[in-house]
Amino acid sequence: MSSPRVALIEGHEMVRQLFVRLLSEELGYNLVGQAGTAADAGKLLPKHRPDLVIIDWTLPDAPGTDIIRALAPELQTTRWLLLASKEHGPLVREAALLGVQGVISKRSSLGVFIEGIKRVLGGEVFYCPFSSRLLTQQVVSDAAGRPRLTTRERDVLRGFARGENTKLLAARLGMNVKTVQNHLTTLKDKLSIREPAELVRYAMKHGYVDTI
Repeated sequence: MSSPRVALIEGHEMVRQLFVRLLSEELGYNLVGQAGTAADAGKLLPKHRPDLVIIDWTLPDAPGTDIIRALAPELQTTRWLLLASKEHGPLVREAALLGVQGVISKRSSLGVFIEGIKRVLGGEVFYCPFSSRLLTQQVVSDAAGRPRLTTRERDVLRGFARGENTKLLAARLGMNVKTVQNHLTTLKDKLSIREPAELVRYAMKHGYVDTI
């Protein structure tokens, strides 16, 4: 039986080198490619069509979930394992809604990471204990009445909180400027927020962005 074909998308060079050694030398997987940015991942993954993509949520140019959302419909046999450097309920919920098969907090042990890889490659869904707890808390929080945002509203909120203006957001998300403005207005109404700075604080508090 041939070794599973794995791709690694990790923004930190040293961490990526350590993972490469673990995956190829110690676990014996066929590492078909590696990248440090979402842009490079967008070129690499359709070309190699790996069995498993291990991808960091916090990439320099975009969240890992953006890559999953864009490429998962095309890479239908590929399984995804998302690494989270910070623990946020909305992130885990977003991953679950995208059909991500594995989510592992970087606070987890190496043993949990290896177990997650093997179980996801084996056809299972594996959310580490930290992620499972956050997902449960998020579901309870949603049920308790926190406004639920659409995928596009989350995309606009995340980009706005990172400092993108409406023109940049429109270009990146494939919308027109008026649509972005409408989403921002809807977000303010849904969240009972008046000032733009409050939107940024909300995004940070609820995990839609790591850092600004």
